[in-house]
Amino acid sequence: MKRRLFFLMMVIVSCCVSATAQDGRVTVKGTVIDSHTGGPVAFANLGLLGTVAGTASDIDGIFELTVPDKYSTHVIRVTAVGYANMEFKVYEGAGKPDLKIRLKPVTYGMGEVDVYGQLLVYKKMLRNVVSSISKNYISKPYNYQGYFKYTTQRGDEEKVKEAIVTVYDAEGYHRDNVAAAFKALHYNFSEVRRSQEPASVWDGLTYFDDVLTADIVRNTRNVLDIVNARDYKLKSKGKLLYEGDSVQVIGYEGLKPSISTAGDPSVQSYHGEIYINLKDMAVLKNVAYLTSRDFNALGRNLVTVEEQPKKDVKMTITTTYKKLNSVYFLSGVNIEYAYEEAGIPVKGEAQFITTRLNVNTPTPIEGRTYYEDRKTNEDFWKNYSVYFEE
Repeated sequence: MKRRLFFLMMVIVSCCVSATAQDGRVTVKGTVIDSHTGGPVAFANLGLLGTVAGTASDIDGIFELTVPDKYSTHVIRVTAVGYANMEFKVYEGAGKPDLKIRLKPVTYGMGEVDVYGQLLVYKKMLRNVVSSISKNYISKPYNYQGYFKYTTQRGDEEKVKEAIVTVYDAEGYHRDNVAAAFKALHYNFSEVRRSQEPASVWDGLTYFDDVLTADIVRNTRNVLDIVNARDYKLKSKGKLLYEGDSVQVIGYEGLKPSISTAGDPSVQSYHGEIYINLKDMAVLKNVAYLTSRDFNALGRNLVTVEEQPKKDVKMTITTTYKKLNSVYFLSGVNIEYAYEEAGIPVKGEAQFITTRLNVNTPTPIEGRTYYEDRKTNEDFWKNYSVYFEE
């Protein structure tokens, strides 16, 4: 059956792990953890079977899912790469103040392999990923909307910005070049909330470009850039199971890290792991680790000019993809960075979770919102706990 729009439901992640039922809705809150280590499972998918509703755990494994009470007997399926699926009914999770979803790791064939013959196999595998992009991902103009949170901590001072961001991709998933991707991707901010009132121009900056460049399938300057394939060392990090499919984990290391291969003009080292579904050659997840000589607050793909020099710059970028009906889309991005400036430690985190897709009647957007000074709509944020529509 055709749908006019594709929708996902997303709940703003909360530090509270309780569950309530009110106003004709049922809310399940909790944390997804590894049953063996007890550590959080980030970006686990929680979907309501029989609907397109769902949410994802944040980097700390925390999630919140709110649905109309008519769905209280529906089943929630929890999935994550490398873990066995888990299912429970909505009413079974509601009303539990300390709900823990324990996922059991499922792996096979683990163990690093570093053989030259295998290197050629993995290079070919990455080429197959690229050649399958138009088949696996949305390949026409579309919008996606999501929740964006940007946190910075300088010494003891912390600032938090939350926003609803809508992106318009005029081409869809086509790997061309940096300039073409830049021209095709536009975005605006519709709602904003801050932990404190803006005190400078810097407080109005959006910092959203790094989320777009973290989409390694849509953008170049990463391990999927076939032109620079010879500049990477590849090795197997083993295989995992995800929803019954075999997933190959390929570890990579940039031998000549540069802006061309890592998207950062100050990069010193660049390595990571990419997770590939062997059934359809789609990327499910990518985790990249970078160290740099410097850091640009305006975006890591820009050259720093007349800023205080930074040192010990470290960054981790986690990107995840999810399948809806027959196509994959960008489901989440988490960027963590840390450095020292004038002897003061600075940390930051940017998190984006896609909450809504519009693939049939997309609304074009012109330009990019690099600076915003919107007033906070308290009524919007007070009621923004879930978006649900079929």
